[in-house]
Amino acid sequence: MKQATRPVRALALSSLLLTLVGVFATADAWSQTSKRLEKVVYAYPTNISLSNAPTLMAVGMGYFKEAGLDVEITFFQGAAVLLPQVTQKHVMFGWINPDVLITARQPGRDALPVKMFYNGIYESPYEIVVLKNSAVRTVADLRGKKIGVGAMSWGNVAITKALLAENGMAMQRDYEFVPVGVGSTAFRALADGKIDALNLFDTFHLQMELSGIEVRRVPQPAKYVALFSSGWVAHKDTLAERPELVVAFGQAAAKGVVACNANPEACVQNFWKLYPNAKPTKGSDEQKLAEALKILKMRLATMLPADGARKMGRYSAQAWADYVGVLHTGGQVASDKIPVDDLYTNDFVERIDNFDAAAVAASAKSR
Repeated sequence: MKQATRPVRALALSSLLLTLVGVFATADAWSQTSKRLEKVVYAYPTNISLSNAPTLMAVGMGYFKEAGLDVEITFFQGAAVLLPQVTQKHVMFGWINPDVLITARQPGRDALPVKMFYNGIYESPYEIVVLKNSAVRTVADLRGKKIGVGAMSWGNVAITKALLAENGMAMQRDYEFVPVGVGSTAFRALADGKIDALNLFDTFHLQMELSGIEVRRVPQPAKYVALFSSGWVAHKDTLAERPELVVAFGQAAAKGVVACNANPEACVQNFWKLYPNAKPTKGSDEQKLAEALKILKMRLATMLPADGARKMGRYSAQAWADYVGVLHTGGQVASDKIPVDDLYTNDFVERIDNFDAAAVAASAKSR
């Protein structure tokens, strides 16, 4: 009997050893994969909102991990607050407006060691809205009014100052900015008459309308509507010393935008999964999704050029010159001849956009 059981015991022992080897090998492979993911901090200059969902789709689709990145996403109150975090390298990549860089580039000031390297929003998302029954019909009618803004550090403040200056108005003398935050606090400030107009983003204003507050948009000149807005910024050292990291991050995020556009419903669900507190509490699931899709599609319309994904991300010299001109009009900068060539670069755009957009879209649609 003993002789008969020895082969069985030997076989069992061999099987156990092979199993353990497999377990350890799998654990080691997982460990090595985890080690390969580089920690990257990416920051937005506003509270979390559906406007951020397109880029965040890269998290749900796994594009950041595929690029070898472990991306930590954080939020600040305004580009002026976020930017020092990039200059000090506490934040690797940021999502900002160009006005802060232009203002800091004036003669007599130390140039910031950062550059914008990818144009994220091609058209201005900034709007001024009033209640439907307001007497304010034009920009000129804002004289003597209180205008609500998210915070005084937000990028739209400089643009709105310029717009009002073109109409002969100066802050404090002819109008007042009132920080009201975003979401329900801002909406109630307008609805209750604490402010006369609200100057936030298009998507926030649509969210307000969907909550039942009827508003009108105050028309703005075409040159203000055409201003580009947010894009990705990084420290110049990062751009010079880690170009592959810049491309890896940028391409993953750009894929997220394409995937979101291909399957907006999945994009919304991914956003709510990442930030469950951002999901509305009122209404049916169908109503929540329908309203979220309206907001999301409004943002996507400003992020994807009509010529397709391969045309994403590029800046034009004229667009930057126009931005300088607007800030000069508003008194934010002393000259309209501020050099901006070192504030942005298109050097990474072609490599970031070098992915199969059709395949990304197909993958997103299958989710």
